[in-house]
Amino acid sequence: MTATLYPTTTGRRRRRRGSRPSAIRDIPVRRLRHDQADYDLDRWVVPGDPIFSHFLAILSAVFPKGEEFFVASVRRHRDAVADDPMLKEQVKGFIGQEAMHSREHRRLNERLAGLGYRMARADRTIGVLVDSIYKIPPSTLPIAATAAAEHYTGLLAEAVLSDESTRTTLFGTEAVEPMIAWHALEELEHKNVAFDVMEAAGGGYVVRVAGFAVTTSVLASYVAIEWGRAVWEDRHLITRENRRTFHRNLMRQKLLSPWSARKLLIYLRPGFHPDDTATDELVQEWRLRLAEVATANTKATAEPAPAVSTDTPV
Repeated sequence: MTATLYPTTTGRRRRRRGSRPSAIRDIPVRRLRHDQADYDLDRWVVPGDPIFSHFLAILSAVFPKGEEFFVASVRRHRDAVADDPMLKEQVKGFIGQEAMHSREHRRLNERLAGLGYRMARADRTIGVLVDSIYKIPPSTLPIAATAAAEHYTGLLAEAVLSDESTRTTLFGTEAVEPMIAWHALEELEHKNVAFDVMEAAGGGYVVRVAGFAVTTSVLASYVAIEWGRAVWEDRHLITRENRRTFHRNLMRQKLLSPWSARKLLIYLRPGFHPDDTATDELVQEWRLRLAEVATANTKATAEPAPAVSTDTPV
């Protein structure tokens, strides 16, 4: 019998994963019972604030195609997690949750387009960008970009759920708040999945940093550019009072703040894992608070998100 003197990289990773809270975290797929179509939605979805309204519209516009890319990137490496039953189940939950997010944001985006937001342009552009990222070698780079994007959305989720002022200032309308809280909860539930799949597929620190660079320079930068473009195009509608409201709202929220910048950059620390941002208590709190808003549906895990347009099978 041959003795193994040194543990394999896979074995070391599995042992590290087994000691983390996310190793035993269940990822239920829920159907949203709250229907935003039952509630009025004003032209400015952030009351009196066209500038932040455009920011939230752009975020919603990029979610459907962005989440299809996340799902395709994770599916591409499903063989790498075949011998890890818990992570394999978490991947199923991740896919199911992202499929539901895409569906609900598409419904919201239709309403926002009807109010005059440029949703089709953002949806079309983000589709081109994620298709391009998916084709960049090595094959672990798209999953690394996905892991980095999940860090971004995890910070958004933490800001929304942990800070009432952020939640009520930016997402406080009856049509939007329950949907955003549900989405944020599930982002925190599955925040580890893409990262753990990236590691299982052999993506090390260099690939992780490269993925962060791609996500920041391409996806996050596009959101910022499109936001500025939309505000500029509607500049004739923005009054002095609107600008004052924006500045007040900017001080009331922490989504765009030094808090977010500090949290964002810890992703670049060697040895980082999404569990380093402790959000399990927040998850438990909001699971209870949203129990009547969204209900678990195990059949939803079989509902796939559409694949990214690429020649590579996913």
